[in-house]
Amino acid sequence: MIRFVLWLMLLLVAPPVPAHTLGVDKASLVELTDGSYHLISHVPPRYQSMITTPKLPERCALEGSPRGARGAYEVRFVFMCESPLTASDEIILPWRREGAMMTVTWRDQESVTKFAGKEGGVITLRLEEYLAGSGSFWAGAKRYTLLGIEHILVGVDHLLFVLALLFVVRSGWKLVQTITAFTVAHSITLGLATLGYINMPSAPVEAAIALSIVFLCVEIAHARQGRSGITFSYPWVVAFAFGLLHGLGFAGALSEIGLPPPEIPLALFFFNVGVELGQLIFVFAVLAVVVLLHYGAGISRESKIFLKSERVVVYIIGILASYWLIERGLGVFPTLA
Repeated sequence: MIRFVLWLMLLLVAPPVPAHTLGVDKASLVELTDGSYHLISHVPPRYQSMITTPKLPERCALEGSPRGARGAYEVRFVFMCESPLTASDEIILPWRREGAMMTVTWRDQESVTKFAGKEGGVITLRLEEYLAGSGSFWAGAKRYTLLGIEHILVGVDHLLFVLALLFVVRSGWKLVQTITAFTVAHSITLGLATLGYINMPSAPVEAAIALSIVFLCVEIAHARQGRSGITFSYPWVVAFAFGLLHGLGFAGALSEIGLPPPEIPLALFFFNVGVELGQLIFVFAVLAVVVLLHYGAGISRESKIFLKSERVVVYIIGILASYWLIERGLGVFPTLA
């Protein structure tokens, strides 16, 4: 009985012991005018032992105690960086918490709030997800150009549309006109959508992009049967019309990464440059294959083998695009799924 009473008294006076998983806290990262930063975890005193020293980029250093300044309901870390934090930086938080609802406030920008969960035992703040800037004009130019190249080269539907155009217009001045019309068109809608003048849901846009590929394949198939349509008569008109749709698709991809407001003009221009570079890489690669077949393997464009191969490729593109059209169309009308 005495042992039980002693155990009960010890239980009542002992401080609470936190569990090994302790939930999610609010936190904030604030950029100050003097180039310093405050990283704050808003936690009650009993959890403050779980908030340990953050790992900063190499050019940054903590000021004061590495444990931070501890108040009633916050742990505050102050640090300075030799140059401003950018989108390529990460801050590692080895906090024994499940995550942080992080609010980042950059100078001259609205605050950005996003959940950062625990991965591999740490909470990683990837600053590009919080609309961090690129750091310099050239860093931004490189960043958005590479994003544009990456997007077009992994965007199979956009590449198949360009490939179908190459089956329509093979070379010469018409090819230049057609590719230029496609470029101008998607540049227009990319800019208008990114600046907020056009706002369309992604599902119907993606379905319409698939439809544009199906349309081109049908036009090519009809032309092989001697029934040339508007695409073969005015390829640049069709390229321009559907380029407007593809530009909305590019805008959706660009908006997903998030753009710091001061960098929107820079991002628009160089993302578009990247898209065009990726498009040219693809066109030159296709033309190189055709040249190799023509001169290396001795297969002319007029040969039956080449024409049959071309027909097979067009049918494969059409089948893929038809599948995407059905799949994406069900996304537009989910009740039919």
